[in-house]
Amino acid sequence: MDQLGGDIAQDLLKYNKETWCMAYFKENSKCDVVENNMCETFNSWILAARHKSIITMLEEIRIKCMERMNSMREFSEKWVGDISPMAMEILGENAQRAAKCEVKFNGEIGYEIQGGPYKHVVDFRRCSYTCRSWQLKGIPCAHAITAMHYKNYEVEPCVVYWYRKDTYLKAYSRFIQPLTNMNLWPKSTVPAIEPPVITAMPGWPKKKRRKSADEPKKKFGKGTRIGRQMRCSLCKNLGHNKKGCP
Repeated sequence: MDQLGGDIAQDLLKYNKETWCMAYFKENSKCDVVENNMCETFNSWILAARHKSIITMLEEIRIKCMERMNSMREFSEKWVGDISPMAMEILGENAQRAAKCEVKFNGEIGYEIQGGPYKHVVDFRRCSYTCRSWQLKGIPCAHAITAMHYKNYEVEPCVVYWYRKDTYLKAYSRFIQPLTNMNLWPKSTVPAIEPPVITAMPGWPKKKRRKSADEPKKKFGKGTRIGRQMRCSLCKNLGHNKKGCP
């Protein structure tokens, strides 16, 4: 990290290492993701509703969630097996990498798996796997699959229950009930909340998301005009535009 330039390594050490370094990840969550794509995806999913009034915004989000939960339940009915398609895809990729690994068995419980320049130890009795990919993700890694094939074990039953169909359906077992539109809602006797006084701010209203101070800038996009010379569209000379053309 120091070779990348700047103080990247020192800046990272200011944060909790359990949140960004895989070597310190906990194994009970079965998730090895280190980015916030879920928040960014939800933020773009409700982009149209965010610019509306509060009740209208919440109503649109409620409808989107109601339809989304229904589509996810219908999606689970199309699964070929008991394991989610995403987990099966990762399992297939690991199985392809397992074909290139070599296994050495100690005759009891230990397996030495050579895959590329690295060698890892697999111990089924102690549930110990030195690459930690299986513990972190819950899907057998290439080293574990190599040992399973050596002993003729079934691979799919070793996938953690988080990726099973029953667990998936539990997440969508509740239903958001439909409602009438706001014109048919019962009238409340509570005094209406008056909106705050609108103060016109200078400049155009900002619609783009505010970026954090440590968020990296995009490498590609609209270029800046700093350091570029103007060229007149009339005389084609540098140093001025057509408004100041002599």
